[in-house]
Amino acid sequence: PIGGGDPLASLVKNGGSKRNALLKWCQSKTQGYVDVDITNFSSSWNDGMAFNALIHGYVPDKIPYSTLKPSEKRRNFKIAFEAAEAVGIPSCLNLTEMVSIERPDWQQIMTYVTNIYKHFET
Repeated sequence: PIGGGDPLASLVKNGGSKRNALLKWCQSKTQGYVDVDITNFSSSWNDGMAFNALIHGYVPDKIPYSTLKPSEKRRNFKIAFEAAEAVGIPSCLNLTEMVSIERPDWQQIMTYVTNIYKHFET
């Protein structure tokens, strides 16, 4: 929106929370992607597949989605973060941390996803 404002405001219809609205957006954008089931902003993102699916929808040439495996966490995050950075979305997540945690901090994930949303949708 002009003059800044909240990038998520347009997602929230009839009240409701921004978190849920953003979650629904993620689900709609990653529908049909193998190995992606987004139900929250924590453990659903812990193998990097959801980030890759989300970004792949916008820049398919930067993400070799069919070669990704949930077990290759480090590679998945690296590919997703590099693809995002290539189009101007700075990574606010720590690669080493993301690879080692089962339940990443939901606020950090949500911030990063908000940046992806803002970049491609506003």
